[in-house]
Amino acid sequence: MSMGNSVAKTGAKADSGRAPYVRRTETAAEGERAMAEQEMKAANETYSGFLSLLKVGSIITAIVTVFVVLLIAS
Repeated sequence: MSMGNSVAKTGAKADSGRAPYVRRTETAAEGERAMAEQEMKAANETYSGFLSLLKVGSIITAIVTVFVVLLIAS
């Protein structure tokens, strides 16, 4: 009796140690392309957030600078 066909007392077959066969429906190139698109989407979202923070930070800095200059001038 081989290890792959042995049956334990519980009736369960012994694990052969191999992963179950999964049929691949896409080629490696399609998978890489999908992954690259996801990475670009994440990068664009990060860059967009950075630009928004930069704009808001610049406006706040300009307002504070004007306020400080007016305080010093008075």
